[in-house]
This record gives sequence, structure tokens and C-alpha cells, in this order.
Amino acid sequence: MGEKPDLKYRHVVWPTTYAISLISLCVILLDENRYPPMIISLVAACVLSPVLAKVTNSGDIKEHAIGIALVCIPMAGFWMIGPNYFNIAMPFLVWIWQCASWSKKEHPPIRYGVWHGFGIASSILPGAMLIGALLQ
Repeated sequence: MGEKPDLKYRHVVWPTTYAISLISLCVILLDENRYPPMIISLVAACVLSPVLAKVTNSGDIKEHAIGIALVCIPMAGFWMIGPNYFNIAMPFLVWIWQCASWSKKEHPPIRYGVWHGFGIASSILPGAMLIGALLQ
């Protein structure tokens, strides 16, 4: 019997869980009218990225953090403009492509960070909708 292939579900499930947790904390703890939860959660994802790097065994923490920042900081800028295609559909489409193609081989930590960054960026809106529905 051969070895089971690593399908890398941890690089799909953990960034989604991480993003939903961050946006939930931002909505619960911060005033939505003073501090925009989408922007704060994307910046917090960059700051707290070592946690995600450890959980997903992504390698060097600094490289992983740079990969997440490469995606989350521009996405926070797009959220400053307001909800639009570039911060809702585009990260989701890129993330789906990454999940389909990048799971087939090993990558450097910065590439895992970019993968996780797009997972975070595409999961904060559904996370915000979920926490909004639960708090009503």
C-alpha cells in the first residue's frame, strides 16, 4: 500500500477559520462605526500571522508573514474604498484557483502566505455575514 497524498486541506480550512474568528472578534469587540471591522481584521491577520504559520506548518514565520501581508494590506486598501469587485469576488476566484492548483506540490513559506492571504481576504465577508446573522 502506498502513502496517502497530502491534499493540504489545512491550507484551506485554517485560513478560513482564522478569518472568521478575526472578523467575529472585531465585530464583537470594536465599535463598527468608528473602526471598520474588515480593515482591522485584515491588518490583524498580518500581525497575528505567526499563529497561522505554526498551525499549518508553513515553514519560516517571517516569510509566511510577508506572503500574508502581500495580500491583506492591499485588500485592506480596497476595503477603504468600499465593497467592490476587487475585495469580494476577485480574492475568492484567485483563492479557488490556488486551492485547485497549488495543493499538488510543496511551496516556499511566502507562497503559502499568499495562499493563506487570499483565503483570509475571501473569507472575511462571509464571516461578517455569519456573525451579523448570529448577533441579531
